[in-house]
Amino acid sequence: MVFLGRRLNNEEFVEEAMGIMFAGSGTTSSTLTYLLYAISRPENRAVQERLREEIQSTTDQIDAIRNLPYLNAVIKETFRLYPTIISTLPRTLDEPLTLEGYILPAGTIISMQNFVHHRDRAIFADPDFFLPERWLESTKEMEAALTPFGIEPRSCIGQNLAWEELYIAISVVLNRVALSLGEEMREEDMEMEDRFNIAPKGKKLMLKVVSI
Repeated sequence: MVFLGRRLNNEEFVEEAMGIMFAGSGTTSSTLTYLLYAISRPENRAVQERLREEIQSTTDQIDAIRNLPYLNAVIKETFRLYPTIISTLPRTLDEPLTLEGYILPAGTIISMQNFVHHRDRAIFADPDFFLPERWLESTKEMEAALTPFGIEPRSCIGQNLAWEELYIAISVVLNRVALSLGEEMREEDMEMEDRFNIAPKGKKLMLKVVSI
C-alpha cells in the first residue's frame, strides 16, 4: 500500500486496516438486523421463502452467492429502506454549484440525507414498502439514487467487506433456520434512531427461530 509516494509504515498500515474493518463491520450489523427484521415480518413470508429457495439452489461458494439476483435485490432493498447512516454529512463547496436554477456559492455548507432520496416517489414506486422485486428490473435512476455507502471519493472504504459479510451471513442463516417475529415485538421497537449508525428504538430485535 502506497501513500504520498512512499510505503506506509507499520503504524499507518494497522490504522488503515482497522479503518476498513470498522467501516465494513460496525455498520453491517445494523443492515443485517433490519434485513432479518424485514424478511421476518408476516407480510414478507414469501420474500423469505423465495430467498431461501434461491440460496439453497446454489453452492456455498462465495462467487456463486455473490451472483444470486434475489439475494442482491433483498440486500439493496434493505439498504434503501433502512440506510445504515441517516445522518447528514456536511461538506463545504470549494466552487459554486448550480442546482435546479439555484446558484450555491463557494463556501456554502451542504449535505445530503439518503433516508430522503431513497424514498423519492418519482424514482421508487410505493417507497415505504419493502419490495425487493423492484431491483430485479432496476432503472439507472434507481441505481444512481441508492447511496448506502456514499458516492465518489467519499464513499465508504469498507463497502466491499460489508457486502461479503452480508452474503455469507444471510446465506448461512437462511440455509439453517426459518425466522418470524417474536410475539413481544412491536412496530415501534424497530423505528430507526439516529446514532450515526441506525439502531432500533426498542434496542432489540426478538425473532422466533426454527431449524429446517
